[in-house]
Amino acid sequence: MNANDSVTEQIMQYIREQIINGNWEIGSKIPSENELCKTLGFSRTSLRSALQRYNVLGILQSEQGKGTFVRSNKIFLPGDYLKDTKSDALNKSNYLEWRRARNVFEPEIAYAVAKTATPELVEQLVRINQEQHDATGNQNLFIQKDAEFHLALAEAFGNRYILSIMREFLDNQEMMRFGNEKFGFYGGIYFHVLIADAISKHDAARAKSLMYEHGLETGAIREVLKDK
Repeated sequence: MNANDSVTEQIMQYIREQIINGNWEIGSKIPSENELCKTLGFSRTSLRSALQRYNVLGILQSEQGKGTFVRSNKIFLPGDYLKDTKSDALNKSNYLEWRRARNVFEPEIAYAVAKTATPELVEQLVRINQEQHDATGNQNLFIQKDAEFHLALAEAFGNRYILSIMREFLDNQEMMRFGNEKFGFYGGIYFHVLIADAISKHDAARAKSLMYEHGLETGAIREVLKDK
């Protein structure tokens, strides 16, 4: 994990605590960026990164000239569902191998699809993302929507061999569940929304970069990768 990721995630945890503890109620305006920077002792850049992520997740809503408001208290961050079991080391090794294998294919799929994405595909991705967001807390439905998102891209790629490989990856329920339990609901929602936005703008390079970052589950999985 690099220093910026660490600071951003510390700020996200602080914001989460304020909302969960009821200090910042739904509908209320949170302190200004200047106030938060003074309180936390972090830069405006790191603060804005954390606020952006919560805006994408629908937890906060920033309105120009007005401030940032709390819109939801349903917050799931990496580690919320962390399990410490005797088989964790083996599962971790298998999971990392599985994610690395996916990362050979998926950034290139996102890159190619972004170049030729149709309005119908973008609409499909937006719908799936909303359904996944609504499934937060429901593991089975959440990972189903996770798989649907990635399969929609594989289908749009238009290569039956790649589609078959992606189906095999995403049919691995053990790995899908382990990832959800290990890293929570945050990564899928956040990256899927940004990837769909890049695809809608035909920004192939950004779509590829975001998919690669998604494959590493920014922050949390980097710490796991250090063990390998």
